[in-house]
Amino acid sequence: MPLSSTAFLALWNDVDPDVEAEYDRWHTVEHVPERVGIPGFLAGRRYRSDAADQPRYFTLYEVKDAAVFDSAAYRDVIEHPTPWSATMRPRLRNVVRATCETISSMSGAAAPAAIACARFSCAPDTPLDAAALTNACLRIAGVRAVHLGRALDSVPQAFQQWSQRAAPSHVLLLEGDDEASLRASFAALEAALEAAIEAAIEAHGHAIEAATLDAYTLAFQVAHAQVDDALRRTSAPLSIDAHSGH
Repeated sequence: MPLSSTAFLALWNDVDPDVEAEYDRWHTVEHVPERVGIPGFLAGRRYRSDAADQPRYFTLYEVKDAAVFDSAAYRDVIEHPTPWSATMRPRLRNVVRATCETISSMSGAAAPAAIACARFSCAPDTPLDAAALTNACLRIAGVRAVHLGRALDSVPQAFQQWSQRAAPSHVLLLEGDDEASLRASFAALEAALEAAIEAAIEAHGHAIEAATLDAYTLAFQVAHAQVDDALRRTSAPLSIDAHSGH
């Protein structure tokens, strides 16, 4: 389905193995619903994969617009974590975070149950043809929807512990019916990316870092209207001295 927003938040992470079961409960019962309950957040999805050589989890939040990332309500949940969040945040590993403005979103039929993620970095003024890239990806067998986002500079102080060298300049998301078929499309996806990147470099003369490709299966999703009122912040809680997280 097309993203029903002009911005999104993409996050990749692992978690310490001894708290993985608790992480799944926390993420489902509290963390994602708490975020999605913030005004301007529209929906949240958690994906996971058992594949090696990639982060185990990917989380995608749809937001109304990029201004949400600088809102008082969003800063509140970051700066004043719940006791459970304060316990879980230090257990996160290999975190990559990208707040993005959506520059292209196209879809076909069906409600996909899996997602492939390509994150890459261009020079800031490299002129990617977003429509051409998303159209090329939508023609790949098994791909039902494609979204391209340009990463923003919105990084709350709470996230400075994570290296910004890992943050991409662009995030490309391909939705499909299952993780296996999306993995089978990686070669075609790489070709589409290479064609778009080469055209941009030829037009502007800037190099680009190679894309990192991952794929995941949908594990949980919630929409703003489904969030229990008890998880919606009405006032800022007492500050908790804790490590920060997403």
